[in-house]
Amino acid sequence: MSINLYDTHTLLALSEVVKPKSTFLRDRYFPTAPEDIFVTEDVLVDYKDEVGNTLAPVVLPSKGGIQVEREGYETHQFTPPLVAPERPLTADQLKKRLPGEQVFSAQTPQEREARIVTKDIADLNTMIDNREEYMAAQTLLNNGYTLKQYADKYGSNEYVEKPIKFYNEASNPAIYTPSATWSTASTKIISDIAAMADLLTKRGLGATDLIVSGNVADTMLGNTEIRELLDNRRFILAQEVNPQERPNGSVLIAVLNVKGHLINVYSYTREYVDETTGVSTPFIPEGFVVVTAPGMGRTAYGAITQIEGETRDFVTYAAARVPHVIVSEHDNVRTLIQQSRPLVMPKVKNAAISAQVIF
Repeated sequence: MSINLYDTHTLLALSEVVKPKSTFLRDRYFPTAPEDIFVTEDVLVDYKDEVGNTLAPVVLPSKGGIQVEREGYETHQFTPPLVAPERPLTADQLKKRLPGEQVFSAQTPQEREARIVTKDIADLNTMIDNREEYMAAQTLLNNGYTLKQYADKYGSNEYVEKPIKFYNEASNPAIYTPSATWSTASTKIISDIAAMADLLTKRGLGATDLIVSGNVADTMLGNTEIRELLDNRRFILAQEVNPQERPNGSVLIAVLNVKGHLINVYSYTREYVDETTGVSTPFIPEGFVVVTAPGMGRTAYGAITQIEGETRDFVTYAAARVPHVIVSEHDNVRTLIQQSRPLVMPKVKNAAISAQVIF
């Protein structure tokens, strides 16, 4: 039985085989659960103001019980942005030898086409992964993000901004301002980390990770107070970790006992190419840090609706990645579009505290 390579269900299956690239911020702090794949274009976001810290009432034995209020939450409806990189395929490309292919190859154009399509899906998926990692970084740093929506040329000056924020105040309330820059060797860095962690733990939220930029990591390891903790062998105040880069680009450089909070210190130096300037830019900007905990948010996906088939009907797919093929017989071009509607968001308001510590 022959398989139609460009059938949407075939490409969906291929997208499942070509797994998304592992990314530190998205995977650790904004994982996706089955219920996060929506069958509608819009995504409903329910999140609480606080985690339950209310004490249970103590009642007389004869009373039985006292009614308590359910925890309140807010519901917001978002239309996730459409992320849709595409790549064309022409007849001339099918005649060319692929990288790594033997000079005198016996591959047919059809076999070469299957390899090209598989590689294109992997490349387009990686681009979407990078966009989701950017959204994750911006949510941790800024409690939201503003995306540039293009109608024509990517990276041009013609775009419409799509702001998404997860707070109601005029400015981001989840920002901590240190009293002094961390660039001085004598700065009391531990006190600042403890204060940021307290902003979360007093509300019942987790505070186990400190994500830092590359230059902040260097500054911390040169700080007098932290060096004393790492060199102290009489108390379990800190654990110096043999720095080892993970596959997703993070480096666990230390585990600190910060006034009772065990904090994993991660240096994260991965970069992306800025769409406007073309300059390689770190996901965590130099001088910035974030205190939060794994699983503090989620990545949801809205459904994709597209026209396809001989009947040219609208078909809706609920999936994280939805391929779409457009054929131009006039130009002899077949274009593969990999579509996604991701929404990276926190589960609870202000679940990450960010700070600029080198200024």
